[in-house]
Amino acid sequence: MKILPPPVLIAPGPQFWASAVRAMQQRLAPQWTRARVLVPAYSHAKQFKLALAQYAQHGMVAPRINTLSGWLAQQLPTPDGNCAALDTGSSQTRRMLTLYEQLRQQAWLKNLFGARSNTDLLPLAQLLLTLADELTAAHLPAIMANQAAAAAKWQAALAQLPLPSQQLLSDEANLVWTLWQSQLDEDDGLVLYFARLLQLAQHASTPLVWISPEPANPIEQAFLLAYAQQQTVLQIQLDWREAALPEQLAHAWPEMVEPEPAQHRNLFDSAAAAEPDALQHITLCPGADLESQAQLAAQTVLNWLAEGKQQLAIIAQDRVAARRISALLARAQVYVSDETGWKLSTTRAASALAAWFEVIASEAETMALLDLLKSPFLQLRKTTEAGGAPDLTAVVMWIELLLRRENVLGGWDAAVQALSTGNLTPHQSLGQMLLRLLKKQAQQYQGRHSMRGWGEILRASLKAMGMQASLAQDSAGRQILQMLEQLSLDAEATLLSFNEWRAMIALQMESLPYVAESPDKRVAMLPLNGARLRYFDAIILVGCDAANLPSQAQETLFFANAVRRELALTTRESRQRQQMRDLAEMLLMTPRVVLSWQAFKNDEPNPISPWLERLQLCLAQKRLPPLALVKPEIPQHTLQLQVAQMPTPSGASLLPSKLSASAYNSFFACPYQFFARQMLRITSLDDLSDLPEKRDYGDWLHEILHSYHCSCTEEVLSKTG
Repeated sequence: MKILPPPVLIAPGPQFWASAVRAMQQRLAPQWTRARVLVPAYSHAKQFKLALAQYAQHGMVAPRINTLSGWLAQQLPTPDGNCAALDTGSSQTRRMLTLYEQLRQQAWLKNLFGARSNTDLLPLAQLLLTLADELTAAHLPAIMANQAAAAAKWQAALAQLPLPSQQLLSDEANLVWTLWQSQLDEDDGLVLYFARLLQLAQHASTPLVWISPEPANPIEQAFLLAYAQQQTVLQIQLDWREAALPEQLAHAWPEMVEPEPAQHRNLFDSAAAAEPDALQHITLCPGADLESQAQLAAQTVLNWLAEGKQQLAIIAQDRVAARRISALLARAQVYVSDETGWKLSTTRAASALAAWFEVIASEAETMALLDLLKSPFLQLRKTTEAGGAPDLTAVVMWIELLLRRENVLGGWDAAVQALSTGNLTPHQSLGQMLLRLLKKQAQQYQGRHSMRGWGEILRASLKAMGMQASLAQDSAGRQILQMLEQLSLDAEATLLSFNEWRAMIALQMESLPYVAESPDKRVAMLPLNGARLRYFDAIILVGCDAANLPSQAQETLFFANAVRRELALTTRESRQRQQMRDLAEMLLMTPRVVLSWQAFKNDEPNPISPWLERLQLCLAQKRLPPLALVKPEIPQHTLQLQVAQMPTPSGASLLPSKLSASAYNSFFACPYQFFARQMLRITSLDDLSDLPEKRDYGDWLHEILHSYHCSCTEEVLSKTG
């Protein structure tokens, strides 16, 4: 059995892709042009092609370049119907529902995790699936070879905990082990993924070049080993040995340095790595507060664009500040292409769907109903047969005024009754029809259904309310419709209540990212790991304070760091080590880097990242210049003074012909209030309240007097009759 040759190590820096092409030509000659090159992402394919074009002096047949997932997607389905793509949303939903069905049948789990209802178990099911996938990615090849060894390793890992912790975690550990083993079937996307990789390796026909900034995970390593039995495999990775790094970085951040493996070869230039000015292209730009930081960062980007730079990036360690920078750049007609995206649940389209669900769950609670009616995705013209285009704004305003005037807090019957007033204008009739339509559609969400059943109900109601067409015209709305369609394809027989199905949809929208389309590609916003092996003319890293660098990942339940280390899972230390390497690679890969942060937060000093403090200390110890402070000059605009003339008041014609007692009191209490309310007729909307108001007391008193008068009259008539 052939062994996998050691990878070629290349020092991080702008020369990486050129060195990768040169290493590929040297190691695979003369057949290097027919090799298949696998890069981490499609953005890296462009970098490789540029380096290849610079290397080739004459015309040549370029090797095939792809990502691993893209290559799998190109393969034909197997005879059993399985496709080569990664885990689909349908199979993931099926796994989630199967696991949720198991969890809600265990009453002790609710007590163990403090779940008050079944819906509280859905996030737990999602967490368990994530942990199961993490375990599968780390141990699937070993399990396929020897399952007993995996069980022994599991017990050895738990034995690393103190005895009290072992007793405390025994139930959780057994739960995770049992559920993980039950997930290793044909529905597990990683199991299918691994099987397809091995099948791909068995039919290898060309040499393979594997380019990655980090070592391959166990599944990828097993694939490369299987591929090496058929064809030549060349791995190209970043070199993190001390000799390949600038001396300042290696001494300031020793955690990221890799021990020296004697058998590995490299292509780095050690003389260049030891240059004393290797970090002089890095500058610091603190802002006094959030707005000051955003203005300085935005001006820095504009200055770079004015210099002719066309490939810029904003690393968003601090998402709040990065969003503000993006807004300031948009004012200058520079639109940031956000590769990070944000949660699908935060989009307007998702809020419209959430508003509809809240109306159903609260049975037309007034504020929830008004939120839905004011949504731009609700189209009245799709719900009526009236001619012309109805003014939805006027209809909604009339509905809101009536509901507030009648102090309707909620309930379909109360809302419909409040709108049933005398003679109605055409627009008011449309409002009444709209409310009845919403009531009719909301009544369909009863009982328990499968995911497919709920999907059909939702699709019908969205179409009836005109929301389906509106969502289809919005980029986030199209993604939501796609997600709903994918969930509806699942044939899982698990029956869910409306609250359970609603929570399932919310989890899906919370976990899916939404990336807005942007035609302007000059400035990209991306996370720190998104800059791996990518070249930019300049980068500004936003959020270099101690709170954001390093970023703190959300801790996972069930396992402590010691257990995760024994199980070969990602630990807190390994995450921070990789993040430190990402930072170092970005600093070495980019010719201009600005590090930005807020110097003060809430009027308190906000310290810089300890990583940068260590770097500054290391530079001082070596008597090298520290990282320079820069403050770009923000252009000042002079405005011409225009003296405003006081208008001559002319309110005699606005005086009311008569005054009520409250209006008279308002005149003496506040003339401005009297002018606004009685003369300009500006009134505020009535507040909804479940407490009695003055008019309620008056109405009750009149009803009591009227009842008393009627009863007395009947008694007198009966006596005289």
